Amino acid sequence: MVRSERSKRKNSRISAVLLTILAVVTAALVFLYRDKFSSAALSGRSEDLADMVSNSEPFTYETGSRQSFALMGENLAVASTTGLQLLGRDGSTVSREVFAMANPAVCANKAGCAFYDVGGYSLRVYLDGEFVRLDRESEIISVSVSVSGFYAVSGCEPGYKGSVTVYDARLEDVYKWYSGTGYLVDAAVSPDGTSLAALCVEATGSVVHLFRLDSEEEYASVSLPNTVAFKLSFEAGGNFCVLSESAISFFSSGGEALSVYDFGSSFLADFELSESVRAVVLSKYVSGSDVLLVGFNADGSSPSELALAADPLSLASQDGRLLVLGAADIALYSGDLRLLARNRVVPGFSSAVLLPKGGVLLLSSRYGENCEFS
Repeated sequence: MVRSERSKRKNSRISAVLLTILAVVTAALVFLYRDKFSSAALSGRSEDLADMVSNSEPFTYETGSRQSFALMGENLAVASTTGLQLLGRDGSTVSREVFAMANPAVCANKAGCAFYDVGGYSLRVYLDGEFVRLDRESEIISVSVSVSGFYAVSGCEPGYKGSVTVYDARLEDVYKWYSGTGYLVDAAVSPDGTSLAALCVEATGSVVHLFRLDSEEEYASVSLPNTVAFKLSFEAGGNFCVLSESAISFFSSGGEALSVYDFGSSFLADFELSESVRAVVLSKYVSGSDVLLVGFNADGSSPSELALAADPLSLASQDGRLLVLGAADIALYSGDLRLLARNRVVPGFSSAVLLPKGGVLLLSSRYGENCEFS
């Protein structure tokens, strides 16, 4: 295992600067894992649309509270304050564990799945048909899984401002980096499994540190002055983007700046960042009216914009397609926001995921339903 230790800088953050930055970072993390609710529909007249076609009877899952959903292949991962569940697309139980999480979160893709407690210590990772316990001694900040099955676990670290541990697809720890110059917020491994990007917040802004997993040396870094960024994500070709509440910035795998999309006076209401889709929802007003959906290509150079009547309830993506759930309708778009399908949905669903082979799982706090566009 390669280890790289960074010494602390002289600014210890005991000043008001520390308190301000920690408050903003906390707010950003709360934003990242918040529940999203809205009573308004997407743009258009949903009463003129056909209903989604149900393929099966609704299925139930543990309710708990503060639920988080993700898709591992065709299996639905459900995290709640009472533990984890992994369900087949028909609602059958693949795996279930009961344990307490104060701020449940889940990350998943076709390569793997991890359940974790943000600000807590619980971490479960799926491997060979069962969940492996990888609980930490210090608080967890974020967890990500790459398309190659590498996990980047960011957390607090005594004596440092955070650390990142990288696990390979067999859950062997292969790399660890300690941050001594900035508070760690997020981290991710590149799609090819060769590089690590770690996002930190400092007094002067945000910094992304880039490492090869076979070397202790940082090979590049990216600075975002006067910016509190809270999320980074790789796309399939190796470029990565960094998201703050004021802009989304795109960089090459070597750290070269590619483009920036500034949100101006609009509020960041939601986002979807995956290997194949990058999209944000911007609202001109806090009330959620005058809403813009913006999609980006791999380098962010050609954004596509689409006006919505209100904030969507949730976004999801799969294989270059973007799913947008509203209170009364649901729409499927290409990555450049061309409308592919749109149907009406009955009220009560708060989230949705797009299945790899077509179809949609509509999700409420109590039950899910397997549907298709008509």
